[in-house]
Amino acid sequence: MATKKKARRAVWLIIAVLVVLGALAGVVPKVMTWSRSHAYAYTTDTVPQRDVTLVLGAMMWGNSPSPYLQARVDLAAALYKAGKTKVIIASGSSTPGDNEPEGMRVALMQAGVPANRIVLDFGGLDTYASCMRARDVYGVTALTVISQSYHLPRAVATCRALGIDAVGVGDNTQEHNFLWYKYQAREVLADAKMVLDLATNRQIADATPSDEVQKALNS
Repeated sequence: MATKKKARRAVWLIIAVLVVLGALAGVVPKVMTWSRSHAYAYTTDTVPQRDVTLVLGAMMWGNSPSPYLQARVDLAAALYKAGKTKVIIASGSSTPGDNEPEGMRVALMQAGVPANRIVLDFGGLDTYASCMRARDVYGVTALTVISQSYHLPRAVATCRALGIDAVGVGDNTQEHNFLWYKYQAREVLADAKMVLDLATNRQIADATPSDEVQKALNS
């Protein structure tokens, strides 16, 4: 009988340890993300000037940006019109029927941003890749990054951890419905992945330098 009680206690101890470790795996990356980003989140009115703005990709709806992506584009266009940025990097993935950078380019031009001020980055397969490509491919050392407000802390934290002087503007206009909270909850795992990517110095597939951003700045 005593042996069974000890066995049960051992099982519950293991469960308790796993629960604590699971909680730490979620809490520690979230705290790290917040600590690296909270002082660098702004609105379109308060954000400091940066020559380059990085717009992170999101889903396309056919040939048009989804509402989430359109909101990011609108923020970038507003910064350009306010003189708070000169060049916009549209960074995302490109697959048949879902060309995020091209969709952003069209939407930005429709919003009044000249084509020669838009750089398309087709290698932005995730946030980490977009930030690393901004640094290693395009030679950017300071930028404004744009996404939804729930994603912005990770985007800013990633860029800053990679040595980029990044500030951010987050969109909060989308309806806070099930989809919004689903994406928000997903950030817990995404924050943990960010920490892993940074800790392992994950490399991107193609880091061939490009002068497109510099050309756009000089145009």
